[in-house]
Amino acid sequence: MAGKKTRNVKIEFANTPAEQLRRVWLAGLGAFSLTRKHGGQWFGRFVAEGQGFAARGTRFARETVADAQAQATGVFSPILLRAEKQCDAYAKVVENGVGRVLNRFGIPTKCEIEDLTRQIAALSRKLKAAK
Repeated sequence: MAGKKTRNVKIEFANTPAEQLRRVWLAGLGAFSLTRKHGGQWFGRFVAEGQGFAARGTRFARETVADAQAQATGVFSPILLRAEKQCDAYAKVVENGVGRVLNRFGIPTKCEIEDLTRQIAALSRKLKAAK
């Protein structure tokens, strides 16, 4: 080990995007070449590293989703509540408008039909009680 010399490798960043792209391409080719030369030795390490990386990525994704859901629940619940109230208000406005249009044509509304159904049921009970 004492006789082994280390080389100082200086990483220079390119100034232009074309030069950066060329250097990335060359780095990829170098990685491919080294992998071909030492592939048998490195393959097991690559697999182990890949499994660890995948596990860490999955764990990170699950934690991030859980955090986002927890934060979204706290942030969006007042907004959802307000939206539901507005939706109910708009539904009542539309229902009233449709009811007025139906009334002009002499068509009873759902509420009127339900009221008449209750009245008929009450009269039917009275008739059965009277017999």
